[in-house]
Amino acid sequence: MSHDGAVTPAARTAPAPAADPPAPLTPPVDRPSPEDERFGPDGEPLDPRAIARASLAADRNWSLWVIAGAVLFCVALSLAAGTPTGALALACFLACCAVVRAVVRKSPASLVVRRRAVDVTVLAGLALAIGVLSQVVPSL
Repeated sequence: MSHDGAVTPAARTAPAPAADPPAPLTPPVDRPSPEDERFGPDGEPLDPRAIARASLAADRNWSLWVIAGAVLFCVALSLAAGTPTGALALACFLACCAVVRAVVRKSPASLVVRRRAVDVTVLAGLALAIGVLSQVVPSL
């Protein structure tokens, strides 16, 4: 305001003071930042030697080799005998994987992704979808 009581333009456009943000209801948790590679997702410290041993042991997992071989077999079969045959073989393999995951107590490592019910549902659904599509979709 000026000395005569009139409001100046600068006084009209002045921003209002910012209000303080509300205080959090729960105290902040001391967790390491996600960029910190020395800690896992739950905040536990990681051992680089254990990680290296686990990655080297992955090539010795027989279930990974069986699944990779079955997929390669289905691709080769589809090239040799036609796409519907190879897709039907892949659907049968997925159905077998669903049964193994549902029945075997300690399932092969490459079939264990989530809970047992979710894994069986996804594998069986894929087997059914690929099996139906292999017979319905016309091949060129």
